[in-house]
Amino acid sequence: MTVEEPRSEEEFREFYRDSYNRTVRRLMFMSRLKQPDAEDVVSVAFNETHRKWKEVIEPAAFLWDRVKKRLLDHLHKADQQRKHEILCDSTEGIAVKTAPHTEEPESCVSLIYYKTLLAKLSEEDQRVIALDYAGVSKEEQARALGCSVGAVRVRLSRARAKVKVLARRDQSQAEVQ
Repeated sequence: MTVEEPRSEEEFREFYRDSYNRTVRRLMFMSRLKQPDAEDVVSVAFNETHRKWKEVIEPAAFLWDRVKKRLLDHLHKADQQRKHEILCDSTEGIAVKTAPHTEEPESCVSLIYYKTLLAKLSEEDQRVIALDYAGVSKEEQARALGCSVGAVRVRLSRARAKVKVLARRDQSQAEVQ
């Protein structure tokens, strides 16, 4: 085939069949991506190659160039998502405080009780309380939760109110028994 000839759809299909699996494996080996992520990157690169197919001179080189660019996009997006993730159970750090040897352990008992109350809340309420407990700024909380700073304050206030309601219910049930 000469460079002047326009490439056909059948040639693209053949190129795709011959190189898709090899490209995914190569990307997985070179980048340590898991297969679903590598397939996503390669699929986007193949779509871009298909759109430019009639103009492409070296299909394999053009495709690999697109794969590398889409890999960078994927890694950047994954890095941005990791910045806003909570990497542990939202109530994990709340009941870990040890009792001081000079005092009674009531404060620790109340923290454990607080953790059981938090477990009864929705995941969103647990998350907003955990972010606040961890000392994360309101601006960072807003980015992590995907909302405004004002919405974070409202969510936090409502979540704390729910905890108080749950505590009152438990206290009234304990008094009845």
